[in-house]
Amino acid sequence: MHQDWRARLRDHLVRAADPSWPGAADIAGIGSDLHAAAGDTVQPHWPTLCVPLSMGDLPLPHVRQAMGEMARAAGVTSYQDWFGVQPPQEVLDGATSGPWQEACGGFAFAVILAFAGPLRDLLRRPYGSAPLTVDVLYGAPPVAGRRSHRTLWTYTSSGLRVERLPYPRPWGTGEVFGHFPAVSSADREQMARALLAHALGGASPGALAACSACQGTGWLEPIGDDHRDHLPHYYQDQDTEPVICPCGRCRGSGLRELPSAEFAVQFLTPLAPSWSMNRSAVIQWARTRLTVVEEAESVVCAWGLQASYVHAVVDELCGAGHQLVPDGEGVGYDSDTAGHLGAWILLPHHAGPDSGAPNGLLLSWSSDRGWCVARRASAAEPAAAILTTPPRALCAGTLVPTPAQLVRALAESDLVAEDARWAPPKELTVDAYAQVLSYIP
Repeated sequence: MHQDWRARLRDHLVRAADPSWPGAADIAGIGSDLHAAAGDTVQPHWPTLCVPLSMGDLPLPHVRQAMGEMARAAGVTSYQDWFGVQPPQEVLDGATSGPWQEACGGFAFAVILAFAGPLRDLLRRPYGSAPLTVDVLYGAPPVAGRRSHRTLWTYTSSGLRVERLPYPRPWGTGEVFGHFPAVSSADREQMARALLAHALGGASPGALAACSACQGTGWLEPIGDDHRDHLPHYYQDQDTEPVICPCGRCRGSGLRELPSAEFAVQFLTPLAPSWSMNRSAVIQWARTRLTVVEEAESVVCAWGLQASYVHAVVDELCGAGHQLVPDGEGVGYDSDTAGHLGAWILLPHHAGPDSGAPNGLLLSWSSDRGWCVARRASAAEPAAAILTTPPRALCAGTLVPTPAQLVRALAESDLVAEDARWAPPKELTVDAYAQVLSYIP
């Protein structure tokens, strides 16, 4: 332990011998020490124990619980209102035993365990200096209240949280965060894909995980009108947007094919709450399993990665008796360089119970909102003509329902409330990109 930290902890122990301990200054001092151990430059200015976010996985809840016991012993009913309470009157009158003394002892014990246990490596550096990272560590702690879901985090070698892993997206698009279900093998494969993509540099150009055809952007610019040759498309401020199309090698995901299934079986099955793995080990494992793509292979465009999923929906609709516009003109795809995927399906002669749609229905899908349905104002093309009613959500809260689920929801569309909003779910527990990728043969 560094001498600076020895002095700090010795000072806390000396103060603990005072019958009025801990006061507001003591609480503020312990909170400042926790933030200093985490490498935070901004210290809390209020006299209460504020645990840094980076220490969320360390056993500091024991410290907070002990402080709550002290508050209750002092007659404070709400811990949130406790800003350095004074000992109860019997302690001030000279009592040497009772709930307050027991709670203080538990608090001192919890603090010493916190600093002597998981924080031992952090205390080896001078007080106020930043923690060493050395090698990045991956972890997957359970989500509070949802033990079947995990969040992926990176940590320092000392166990401090660094950053949360997003869902993999093409280079240049905004980050999307959410929880990862971890029950089925398909769930763990989605986690493995996100972890491998992050460890290998994501979709940034030149990274090991980036698609070599589009350089991780997910988009290509054709050279000539025949779309036989392409160049990667980079986002630029241009007066006119060039003609762009999804990359045929990665289907617009921006990532190369990753050994996600093998990684999930080998390292994430079973998935313990305390699971962790060094980034260096992830890279070493993946390096020997990444297939080499020949540079001479043609760079071609293709439908976006949602096309196979939408085709599966169309097949399910036809199997249920719905009629679509022939020659594929009743189906369309939408994609944008911000990373959103979309599609629409026109049902000109709706076979469902909604008799109030003489011109048919329009089904729309977005990767950040899911499916919705609305009546068309007229039979005029294009399919996305002005609608007579606002769109109503189908399978609300589910971004990528199975085709069978969607068709069942459409059959019950007359039961969908008129005010059922087509809105993003409040919290993401699924990666829409990974789900639609599973439909690609």
